[in-house]
Amino acid sequence: MQIEELLTFEEDHEMAEAIHELRKEGEQFLFWENAKRLVIAREIPHLLKNEETGYEEIMIHASQILGIKDRESYEKVDQRFNLTMY
Repeated sequence: MQIEELLTFEEDHEMAEAIHELRKEGEQFLFWENAKRLVIAREIPHLLKNEETGYEEIMIHASQILGIKDRESYEKVDQRFNLTMY
């Protein structure tokens, strides 16, 4: 699965399943406090330098579909869908 495919999902459970698939393929996702959204780990070096990452639109869409807007909502979504897969 390609990260861009996240833009095609409109249901929270479908988005969570797609994130699980990407995690199985080695991608890492986490909540980024400054952006108030879910980020893919490959964004982090760019975010630390305040640079555009090329993933903003995708990850904003994923965050909106999942209802992630702050740390609390991220934790609830993570509990519901086990996004971190621990």
